[in-house]
Amino acid sequence: MTKRIVSGLYIAAAVFMLFTGCSGKSAAGKAETQTVTISVWSWDVALMQLQSAAEKFKQTHPNVEFEFEEMGTDQIYNKLSTSLATGNGIADVVSIEGDVFAGYVDKFPQGFLDLTDVVDERNFLPVKIGEVKFNGKIHAFPWDAGPMGLFYRKDYFEQAGVKASDIVTWSDFIVAGKKISAVCKTPSGKAVKMLPIRPTKPSLYAVFCAELGQSVFNADGKPLVDTPQSLQAMHLFKEIYDAGIGQNYNGWDEYEGTVANQTVATIPEAVWMIGTIKDKAPDTAGKWGVIDLPKISAGGSSSCANGGSVVAIHAKTAVPDLVKEFVKFAMTDTALQAGGFEKYGLYPSFIPSYSEPVFEQGDDFFGGDAIYNVFIENGKKIPAFPQNPNIAEANDMIGAAVSRILLKNEDIDTTLIELQRDLSTKFAR
Repeated sequence: MTKRIVSGLYIAAAVFMLFTGCSGKSAAGKAETQTVTISVWSWDVALMQLQSAAEKFKQTHPNVEFEFEEMGTDQIYNKLSTSLATGNGIADVVSIEGDVFAGYVDKFPQGFLDLTDVVDERNFLPVKIGEVKFNGKIHAFPWDAGPMGLFYRKDYFEQAGVKASDIVTWSDFIVAGKKISAVCKTPSGKAVKMLPIRPTKPSLYAVFCAELGQSVFNADGKPLVDTPQSLQAMHLFKEIYDAGIGQNYNGWDEYEGTVANQTVATIPEAVWMIGTIKDKAPDTAGKWGVIDLPKISAGGSSSCANGGSVVAIHAKTAVPDLVKEFVKFAMTDTALQAGGFEKYGLYPSFIPSYSEPVFEQGDDFFGGDAIYNVFIENGKKIPAFPQNPNIAEANDMIGAAVSRILLKNEDIDTTLIELQRDLSTKFAR
């Protein structure tokens, strides 16, 4: 009888375990099919590209929904600063410009997920890894990049007898610019200038510093505006300005106007300028080409960048693994990256994307030239410069110095030595 009781208890226990096991599987299955929402803050074409990525992601993740909120960069940054301070009210996924990201990581080091385990540095342009890596950790996914080239008007060059292949250095560039200004006329009858110049911003000075391998700050946060490289860069900027080959502009609208009004023969700019040229001057199709930027010296570098963004994940997201999976998918699916470039001009920093056909074929607007090779090759060579949270404010101070040097003829060496002192005092650590 005792054996029968014990046997009955074993059977009851087994039945109980069977039913609770089934119940557990049912609960797990229900959790897997429960709808999850991922929120996203982004802007303009970047948001549209993330929406395309979301639609493709949902094909394999039908239980995931997305909430997209379109904002300009200023709106995002205003909300981001407030929300990071409180830890609340932030989207799971946030687009941030690469050159300002360091400021947020510095002020809110625990604000974003550590993505070191999901970002393979070897597959991204070094300059973009430099924007997201701090203290040995990667805090965001690199996204679109801005490797630069020299956009030039083939027709203006031909009229002036200038060969693009002859422009190797910036000295060559100045000589060519004087020839073009002396010969070529805009549709309105004015002399064509060689390039647009904004005399109140770092602009070309920053390009020259980058070609010389230097940024505004070193890795220890020390300003570098009184170095031989910085002085050389500013003297060259002044030389180009004084040569009279530049078309002054103030603000983005006037910058676009140099394209629309056909007032310049070249534009030293990032790959995204392709979209601006096509949009603002559609009737110039077939008249443009792209070559490497001129170099400081024949043996120097012509690789530098301007612009681009990263994608960060809020550290307090409720579904960190799922959000990381989505962002990794959006940033590393080569077909998506190629589509974002083709539709919106978002040049990917994910190197395997360059094997997609769009990067190998010629562009009809540019006379069928395979112009993307210039940006692909130069993009890989751009180093990862030290990032600094004070870069935006420092650039404002540099811009003020540029204005005094170019417009008021202040002495270059004296101005930059004084600027070094001011920056060192303001941003002392």
